[in-house]
Amino acid sequence: MIGQQITGEDGNPLPQYQKLTPSEYQPPKQVKELFAKVQHDYQVAWALQHRTFDEFDGYSLLNRARKDQETFAAYVGCEFVPSQKRWRWRGRKNTARNKLISLCSRALAGMLYPYVYAKNDQNEEDKMTARVMRILIEDHLRKAKYEVKFLYMALSALVNPAVFVQVEYVEAMQRIKQQMKDGTAKILEVVDEILSGLQLNILPIDEIMLCDYFSGTGNIQILPVILRIRRIPYDYARAIYAGKYFDKNGRDLFDYVVAGKTRIFLSGQDNETLFDVEWTEADRNYVQVITAKYRPEDLEVDFVGGVGMLNEDDCYNTNPFKHRRMTFCETDNGQEWLSIPLYDIAMSGFEPIDPAGRFAFYKSGAFKEYWDALGEDKMHQLAFDATQLDVFKPVFLSGAAAFDSTVMRPGASVGMPLGASVTPYALGPNLAAALRMMQSERTDQEDSTKSTPVPTDVQPNVTATQTAAAVQQAKMFFSVFSLMIADLVNQIGGLAMDCAVQYSTVGELDASIPGALGMKFKTFLAQGKDKGKNVTNKIIFSDKRIGKKYTKAQIDKTEWDMYNKSGATPQERYYSDQRIYEVNPYQFARTSYTMFVDADKIAMKSMGADKMEKRESFEMMSDPRVAPFTDRQAVATDFVIEEYGGDDPDKYKAKTPPSDEMLNSIFGGGTQGADGGAQGAVKSPAGMVGPAAKPQLK
Repeated sequence: MIGQQITGEDGNPLPQYQKLTPSEYQPPKQVKELFAKVQHDYQVAWALQHRTFDEFDGYSLLNRARKDQETFAAYVGCEFVPSQKRWRWRGRKNTARNKLISLCSRALAGMLYPYVYAKNDQNEEDKMTARVMRILIEDHLRKAKYEVKFLYMALSALVNPAVFVQVEYVEAMQRIKQQMKDGTAKILEVVDEILSGLQLNILPIDEIMLCDYFSGTGNIQILPVILRIRRIPYDYARAIYAGKYFDKNGRDLFDYVVAGKTRIFLSGQDNETLFDVEWTEADRNYVQVITAKYRPEDLEVDFVGGVGMLNEDDCYNTNPFKHRRMTFCETDNGQEWLSIPLYDIAMSGFEPIDPAGRFAFYKSGAFKEYWDALGEDKMHQLAFDATQLDVFKPVFLSGAAAFDSTVMRPGASVGMPLGASVTPYALGPNLAAALRMMQSERTDQEDSTKSTPVPTDVQPNVTATQTAAAVQQAKMFFSVFSLMIADLVNQIGGLAMDCAVQYSTVGELDASIPGALGMKFKTFLAQGKDKGKNVTNKIIFSDKRIGKKYTKAQIDKTEWDMYNKSGATPQERYYSDQRIYEVNPYQFARTSYTMFVDADKIAMKSMGADKMEKRESFEMMSDPRVAPFTDRQAVATDFVIEEYGGDDPDKYKAKTPPSDEMLNSIFGGGTQGADGGAQGAVKSPAGMVGPAAKPQLK
């Protein structure tokens, strides 16, 4: 696909067709045209990656990323230094790295999962379906190691001009050897449960290639094309692509792939021929994989070593996007539920770099720290050098002798004839000025990142007003990064939702019962939390209730029948840790979902100020002037018991309601409700039974 320029022994490029070997792989003309289109788009994207931009301070995308990564790594490198200058200090401070890690830690503390809002085809809110979808999304993300991947997402945004996260659903196969009774081994192809499922891949900045840098930020789906280039082992490529695509003669297309080589397309006199070339970065064990995604055309193709892994017949219309989303579309036949293509990549960054929002990339935290970090490093080096000169003083000699730069180093001296004068170094280095400049640069870096912790607890000699003001100032700074993180999580949640719909609601033909055919759907067990309590959610997709109408009483009876089948005893009914949902897969897939992440909650949680807010809310709700108008049990449960009750807050809840006299003595009086009881009194155990405590029929 992208080969090196063919040159002669003198280093000059050879004529266009000289020493190029026509490839054995010669696909149909339409595939060659598609090959040429991808090759052209790759060249455009490659040129953009290496073009300088004012937004990157005169660097290209890849050079800007390299500079920022060196800042984060406190990179010194290796270079030739003359022996007389090797005493000079070349080390760098880790101040910028520490501040970026501190910001990353804040982002981790504010980690949230996306919230889900759902509405049915009657445009009505559907809270129960939204709850099921949220459970599925959280379960898929946890299995994809979302907590660890979130760290690298935040770190990539802080260090690189952008962070790219691919969300894909993998059904990986594995070969296993089963020992038979006769001593022989039977080789089976089985689903690899460890590698299968939702995957989150943090993509390197040079692996994703955009053909337009000025389409605007915030919505990667508007881009006309996205290219991804990888270098993977030949054996791994064979495991992915072999046996899936064939040419018109029935030959496996992967047979044309040669490790270390790719193809280029040349149009003109040779009747649009493909030629074999060496790939610049490849070796004998690796192949180049280019994935081209054209969302407006619903076209996604892979070229492995220059060989198209695709359906060759009508290639433009038989290779659709793999990642799709169900949506309600207007067609010639009216409104229909259809699946539309979406890029399976989420994109975000640290801070906007273009005030108009046109530029596709962002200003990283390392870019923001770049010059301040260089200034601090320079002063740090000068302070070290001056200290060495002052402690190990060189001497200045006068007389008949040669004097050069080798004398100006710590402890240096030169042999002189009798009678020569010797003067020790005594220039009096201004170390205080260098240290003040270092402190100034460190302060500038802190102003850029606000990475120091914000106290949210009671501090000596610090008033609550001062603490609240400090939290508010830090929140104002962190809110921009919080918004970027929230947008990234929102995108990831939407892509994970697509995978849940696309792969969780699909049934398989069940022929286990002779003489009967039916559809077998998936059942999911997911660990989660409900009001602070660890619970097990069992989601059963089933088509047995499709098309049936139920009254409210029938739904309630069915739900309790399901609950009794779960094995729970009557004593466990009110405090059960099981949540059972039976879901209609057809209706579930045809529900409109919206992801939502509160950036303000990320900012407050990241600084630990969310608990301070809850304490203030509890104190206000418990104020004697307000308490008579609140539900006291709900206040205690939401702000205290479920917040500080660990994994099983139910065991801390009172089994019998407190008396009205006790409540009045604590809160200073009460009001009477319509039923004559004290407003806010604790409900009886029977009143605690709700939708979350029993199975749900959806």
